[in-house]
Amino acid sequence: MAAADKFEILVEGRGGHAAMPHQTPDAILAASDLVTQLNSLVSRRISPMSTAVLSVTQIEGGSSHNVLPAAVRVVGTVRTFDADVQDRIEESLRLVAEGVAVASGTRMTVNYNRYYPATINNTQAVEEALKAAAGVAHAEVAPHPAFTSEDFGFMLQACKGAYIWLGQGRGDNDVPLHHPHYDFNDDVLATGIRLHVALVERHLAL
Repeated sequence: MAAADKFEILVEGRGGHAAMPHQTPDAILAASDLVTQLNSLVSRRISPMSTAVLSVTQIEGGSSHNVLPAAVRVVGTVRTFDADVQDRIEESLRLVAEGVAVASGTRMTVNYNRYYPATINNTQAVEEALKAAAGVAHAEVAPHPAFTSEDFGFMLQACKGAYIWLGQGRGDNDVPLHHPHYDFNDDVLATGIRLHVALVERHLAL
């Protein structure tokens, strides 16, 4: 799974009356321009041979229909698998924010946090896990990397291991993770327990 970064950009103008926008830098307009440019960052700053995702997930500012706010907050996430691509995106994001700030007369403060590393499985651990799982349920290697992220990535930096997904779908009416109506399928708990027991037994037998 991918490394996960969080960015938070504070766009600051001065605030003012909406009827006199020429008297103050427009933080909302600058934030809107920033969001547009950030959404083209991966396609124009990163090689098409590389893989990355940048998503703006929050934009907050203003509390009245006739007042230009003094500040707007833009928040989002970046997902990558390669540290060089991760560096390039952070550098480009800061440059884009700096350029929009100059063009709009606003001030932008960028807070960039690399909070989860990529989850990289060890080949030997994967093979061991698949052999243990074969006696419990159908098991296979994921067909491609996922852009979701996991703090287990820190564990895999410290020791060899493998991250296992336990399928728990019920059918066509399933909803994805982070959906407001998501409901974990408790019926798979027994399968998960059997899998962990099989892993322990196999490891102790080695």
